[in-house]
Amino acid sequence: MSEIEVDSQDNGVIIKEKSKMANFFSTVFGDWRLGRINMFIAITAAVTYGLGGTWQNIVYAGAIGATLSAGGFFLDYFMDHKEDRESGKLSNPIAKGTLSPVAGLILIILLLATAVTLTIVSNVWAVIPAVCVILVILGLGYGLLNTPILRAISLGVLQGLYVLIGAILADNLTYGSVLIALFLFFAMTGGRALGDTRDLPYDLKTDKETIPRKYGLRFTSIFLLICELIAYGFAISIYFTGITGIAFLYCMIATAVIGFASILWFVIKPTPKVGNIVNILSLFFLGTLFILGLILGELL
Repeated sequence: MSEIEVDSQDNGVIIKEKSKMANFFSTVFGDWRLGRINMFIAITAAVTYGLGGTWQNIVYAGAIGATLSAGGFFLDYFMDHKEDRESGKLSNPIAKGTLSPVAGLILIILLLATAVTLTIVSNVWAVIPAVCVILVILGLGYGLLNTPILRAISLGVLQGLYVLIGAILADNLTYGSVLIALFLFFAMTGGRALGDTRDLPYDLKTDKETIPRKYGLRFTSIFLLICELIAYGFAISIYFTGITGIAFLYCMIATAVIGFASILWFVIKPTPKVGNIVNILSLFFLGTLFILGLILGELL
């Protein structure tokens, strides 16, 4: 893949070839979603550990998080590949042509079948949230949830369902674990606003309606702010249920402070570039604080 730059002095075009290493990381972490798959592994396993699950349950949780999220991502790719090809959004390997639709479908079936099998073996009740994950993705693909706000809510629902899988495997589905699910529900529902803003240049080439395209960037930033403030409220209240230790509270306070500062930046300057930066910060840095809080909260 090449990067094209325009020389403003002579209107020439300079082609900068990406290095093989840059292409490798772009493919693995972008096209194949390894970074986000690892995030779901970490969330599901950390919730299971933080809620007192055994090591066997934690391993099952990580494996379910890996196969279910990977299957879900490629199911989403499969259902959107024609639209993504038209918009030029070629981070989708099926749209790009590096993975054929038939091979993609086989991979999806294998991954999702493995995920469902693992839930049956580990705790049959975990099948319910796992199947719900698949149904939400299918609902998105078939347009049943095809409004900007419903798509945002569906992303939050997906995150909450992974928490419920971890709680069920830990045999600790309580009020406190439901609050954890609600924290991620509101955090990721608001996070959809960041993703939509990041992808706005691509979405403008299609008929796809997103939050910033339908309601404007100002509404998008306020929607994000409200969702995240509610999420931080649930995050801090989790500690007071007694389900986790004091270290979790400290991590959630740090999450709220850092998260609010970054979101305020987006509210002041709601652009695709800022949305992308804040989105990355939320997914990786703040996500790490959440997972670290669960782990340390079980120890301290």
